[in-house]
Amino acid sequence: MSKRIPVGIRTCQATAASEKPQFDDSTLVRIYALHELYKLRQRGLTRGALIDYHTRYKLILLAHSQPEYRELGPFVAAIHEWQSLDAFFNEYRLRLTHLLFNTATRRNHTNVLMHVQGYFRNQLDLHQRQELTSIIDNYRREAQPLLAPLMLIKHYMAEHPNTWLSGQCYFELWPAILDLRGKN
Repeated sequence: MSKRIPVGIRTCQATAASEKPQFDDSTLVRIYALHELYKLRQRGLTRGALIDYHTRYKLILLAHSQPEYRELGPFVAAIHEWQSLDAFFNEYRLRLTHLLFNTATRRNHTNVLMHVQGYFRNQLDLHQRQELTSIIDNYRREAQPLLAPLMLIKHYMAEHPNTWLSGQCYFELWPAILDLRGKN
């Protein structure tokens, strides 16, 4: 009997029979993102819920492909032009899956982190801004893991709350995946 692999999920890396299957980070992100998207559909699809979903995943999408994210944004903005919400959902799911098949690169993560750093320019003092810049640059140069700037940013988010940043899945999803993979 053959097993079907859901759309957007690559097969896992080969492992010994006694080991757990290993998925690459991008596959794990797709699993989380698509699972949440399917749960949204099960709860009852609305235009607002789809826009919220897309908004919460902005930083993750940027980490995977900036050009495709820039194409997906206007597509989502035109959701009201679609007669069928199911048809929109199906097209959005295909585009999202295609975007998430791009591996999130160190360069793109660095861009996302620097983008987020801008949200704190008025709240952080010079020393804190320099520290965050240094940690982001250390990540860019492969001297520190992604978790280092993420944890510092999460600390600043707790001190200086921002509704939009707090709603981003990027700050919960990547630490969970890195922890799962033992890359922290």
